[in-house]
Amino acid sequence: MGSYKGRIWGFLIGLIFFNPLTAVIGSVLGYFLVDKPNMKKKEDRAKAYKAFTQDANYNLALVDITFSLAGYVARGAGHINTEHIKKANQIMDTMQLSENARVIARSAFNEGKSESFDLGSKIAALNNLIGGNTSFIDYLLEIEIQVALSDKVLTQDEQYRLMELARYLGVPSQNMARLIQQRYSQMILESMFSGQSYGGYSQGNSYNQGYSYSGSSDDSQNSYYQSQGSADKLQAAYDLLGISKDASDEEVKRAHKKLMLKYHPDRLASQGLTQEMIRLYTEKAKDIQAAFDLIKKSRNM
Repeated sequence: MGSYKGRIWGFLIGLIFFNPLTAVIGSVLGYFLVDKPNMKKKEDRAKAYKAFTQDANYNLALVDITFSLAGYVARGAGHINTEHIKKANQIMDTMQLSENARVIARSAFNEGKSESFDLGSKIAALNNLIGGNTSFIDYLLEIEIQVALSDKVLTQDEQYRLMELARYLGVPSQNMARLIQQRYSQMILESMFSGQSYGGYSQGNSYNQGYSYSGSSDDSQNSYYQSQGSADKLQAAYDLLGISKDASDEEVKRAHKKLMLKYHPDRLASQGLTQEMIRLYTEKAKDIQAAFDLIKKSRNM
């Protein structure tokens, strides 16, 4: 279905403030400035979704890019540690990657952490795959953030690399900072649960298989968990929902509903995510629901 908002508003503004001729001109401008770009975005998303669901090679190319970027970000810690590899494998488990896809993912991770990694070419390849599907980018960045924070530490270089990815992909720095904070809040909430799960994903068995280590430790680490023992889990719940403690009950409900819709399988599919990535992000909805339940309990909602 086409978009007509630009043409309608352009026509009405031209008609109200000028005359029928300017109304027609306004309608034309509305088409080129608003409707046409919106239709292009919808077409790109539809094209991406069709490719994701029908082209296995396309899917594998996305796996390669996703895990190479994860390796690149994790290398910012100064060395690849067991927690980085554990998280990468947990993500593979949740995505239910085939063995062939896992081989590609491990190889890509190792490629990404190497000093010779060409970040620019990977970003170009990603843009070729997803076209103008900007909605897809946030989901991809969340994966890279999970890997970076898997050891509960975000070094300056890891943070720089995450921000670099955001910049390459056209994501404002404040949006990227918000995604990082949401992940941190999610991890605090998950500390309430049993040690059988972490990051919303069930743990795999062989974490180090297929990976290699490189680099040396970095002493200049900025821990996001310096005061984990006394962390305010209720505040983390508010942060995960993206609202303040002063928000009204209705604002809390709206924030919860908005995030649950964002991670609903049908919504994820409509934005071009693969079935593997849909499995990954439907898990996040569990933590969002837990945050909402915690807030409801504290407010007697």
